[in-house]
Amino acid sequence: MHKILEFQAVVLAAGRGSRMPDVGGTVSKCLLPVGPYPVIWYSLNMLERYGFQDTMVVVLDEDKSNILNALEKCPLKIKYELIVIPSDEDWGTANSLKHISSRVTTDLIVISGDLITNINLNEVVNLYRKHDAALATLFFNNGPEEWIELPGLKSKAKPDRDLVCIDKETERLVFLASASDFEENVKIPRVLLKKFGSISLFSRLLDAHVYVMKNWLISYLVESDKFTSIKGELIPHIVRKQLSRPKNPLEKKGTSEKNVDICKDIFDFAIDKGYESKIRQMSAYNDHKLGSKGVYYNDTLRCYALIPDKNTFGIRVNTLASFYLSNSKILSKWEEVTGTVLSDRINLNSEVKTKQIDEASTVGEKSVIAEKTSIKCTFVGANCVVENKVRLTNCILMNNVTIKEGCALQDCVVYTGATVDTGCNLQYCLIGPHHVVPSSTSGKHQLFAETTDNMITLG
Repeated sequence: MHKILEFQAVVLAAGRGSRMPDVGGTVSKCLLPVGPYPVIWYSLNMLERYGFQDTMVVVLDEDKSNILNALEKCPLKIKYELIVIPSDEDWGTANSLKHISSRVTTDLIVISGDLITNINLNEVVNLYRKHDAALATLFFNNGPEEWIELPGLKSKAKPDRDLVCIDKETERLVFLASASDFEENVKIPRVLLKKFGSISLFSRLLDAHVYVMKNWLISYLVESDKFTSIKGELIPHIVRKQLSRPKNPLEKKGTSEKNVDICKDIFDFAIDKGYESKIRQMSAYNDHKLGSKGVYYNDTLRCYALIPDKNTFGIRVNTLASFYLSNSKILSKWEEVTGTVLSDRINLNSEVKTKQIDEASTVGEKSVIAEKTSIKCTFVGANCVVENKVRLTNCILMNNVTIKEGCALQDCVVYTGATVDTGCNLQYCLIGPHHVVPSSTSGKHQLFAETTDNMITLG
């Protein structure tokens, strides 16, 4: 029997990690390690948990082989097709959707490749289904970011948060903007206050970059050809359009030389193809109590936002702070985030001789840990070497890292292929790819990288 699919899924993993420190070199954001696996594994694992058997994954062409190699070592049953986009062009997320548009035949679930969360994905999907929405989104309301002292140079960069208005009763998303666009005063369209009885305003929400959208939105995106970003352009445009009405066909003017309509609006795509409108007319359900307007105020476009409670764990690994914080929390949240039990914190193909390694640490394959070492709350990647008399506390070691004898590292991130020579004492430091830190170096809040005259020190 032919299986009819309700949704397809796509994971957007072509981000360049522009908010991450330059010291990371060419490390792809989706391959950054969080616990024992790369970031992208968590999005794929979530789709697998909620019944998806396959998904598309959009990646940069220069990252494809590295991502394939990394995912082959991860426990996954879901089938994934890696679709490449050019590395030498500045494509936005909307461009990526246009690129896969010919493959999309159903409604679509879009998920960011840097998302780690314990949210039940069905809650977003069911909100979308309940109201036959054009779009459903997910925001996290986990309040101000935890203050943590970060390795490397201190930064004053503000977190990327959104200003959101929703109708209290129905969770309808009625206003959306970046919080950074407003310093003091916020102007809310008066029509919202007249139309909706009770509105909740949130000023510090984190957009999870999880979108459930109608198939016709992809067609509109392709044909309008005026959007490059999903979050910054497409979604706010759709939310604003909810307040509009379709134009009278007699008012539409303008055709191209090929007699093709050049005045197509979003409402020309938002057409009920089944019995949806008739069901709404016959139903006793109404989403508002006041006035004589029909259900949903007869709006053709409807957008909704799920905002789970503050205890929900949700983080996007797109800054140094979120990367560092996600690693510090992932093992304590493991079962609720992944739905699995982490049985092999220490890879069976590694050689760990020390007994002084706590349960909050992991070791990757083919890594060698000497006997006289102390490792606490530290993630050691694959093919690493940690020699005798080394102390590692709250550190992240990526693949092929060497820590030589007598070193003490606390709250440091050591990138791929780097070496810390004998007798170093480092706190809150970033060490770039393939960099060699000279022996007996001491420092705090320093950045070591080949691109920076060998060392940048916080003054």
